Amino acid sequence: MTTPPVLAAPRRRDRRARLAVAVTFGLHGVAAGSWAGRIPWVKEIRHLSAADLGLALMGAAIGGLLAAPLAAWLISRFGSRATTRAAGIAMAVSLPLVPSAPTLPTIFAALVLFGAAGGVLDVAMNANGVVVQERYGRSIMSGLHGIWSVGGLIGSVAAGLAAGAGLDAPVHLLIVGIVMFAASLLSGFWLTPAPRSSVGRVFARPDRVLLLLGGVIFFGLFAEAAAADWSAVYLRTVAHAPQDVAAWGYAAFSLAMTGGRLMGDRLVERFGASRLVRAAALTGAAGLTLGLLVPVTAVVIVAFAVLGVGMATVVPLAFSAAGGTPGHDPGTSVAAVATVGYGGWMLAPPVIGFVAQGTSLTVALAVVAAMTALIAVPAGALRTSRT
Repeated sequence: MTTPPVLAAPRRRDRRARLAVAVTFGLHGVAAGSWAGRIPWVKEIRHLSAADLGLALMGAAIGGLLAAPLAAWLISRFGSRATTRAAGIAMAVSLPLVPSAPTLPTIFAALVLFGAAGGVLDVAMNANGVVVQERYGRSIMSGLHGIWSVGGLIGSVAAGLAAGAGLDAPVHLLIVGIVMFAASLLSGFWLTPAPRSSVGRVFARPDRVLLLLGGVIFFGLFAEAAAADWSAVYLRTVAHAPQDVAAWGYAAFSLAMTGGRLMGDRLVERFGASRLVRAAALTGAAGLTLGLLVPVTAVVIVAFAVLGVGMATVVPLAFSAAGGTPGHDPGTSVAAVATVGYGGWMLAPPVIGFVAQGTSLTVALAVVAAMTALIAVPAGALRTSRT
């Protein structure tokens, strides 16, 4: 079980802190969903091949991977509240740069910046969420990630509507960036003033439990990156869906993930984190396989929805378990598993892109289905951690 021990009822400032960190999770999701829904626009307007797109998308993953140790240092020096607020602003500024970049190298560079800002924000908001969870005395991390999925859903649906209306991606994402900038400034005032590192180290030693939890996040983020970066492309090129309909693949994924995450805190109390994650992984793999075997638009959208259900609790429960690992500060342990886990996000775009270039996108996504099923192997580590 990863449920924290029962403590006193949360105070008003803790409820406000939970709201503030929830808003931050939501803004991160909006940015991710907005970008995911406009990837086909960038691919077509910039005349990128599948391999080119995979290479460009690798920039965001590299930025996220490099950001994890940077986030640990920033949290240790300034605390998770200041780091979360600054990273949210940086993500808002970097988002419009991506579709405005005219060439493959500049797209890659813009995605490195976007991925780095998003990666620092990811680690910082999860570390801050773990602190709020400890003060609440009950599991809230799955719900926070559910809010991220709500943001992803809003962003992807808005992207589909913007594409259908003929709004160019640079203009659309500039509007999103301005809104995110203002919201990050305001919500930052209510974030909990979490303490700086209490164990005297910036980096957590990657012991066996942290490595296993990092493996869970690695496979989980591999599947999430596949849905974010390739669902619309698969619907467009294999299922032959219109561009505005193609954006609904990630919308369905986000909607299903939202429901699963909002229910996740109750489910983990009933079934335990390890059993829940194992069952979820096999469910997600089965759903994606269905979409690959039956490449019809409606079936593929449903398939990505099932994948979303499967992925709903994987990453939040692994982060929650890492944040409660004995002997480690939440910020440093979350950064440690994020460093391992972001390898999945980094490898997914080029692996899928290059496999698709050499075989087909269907075969490439079959690799994703296999990786999703493999989450069941290290899931036992969630049973040996506390939050």
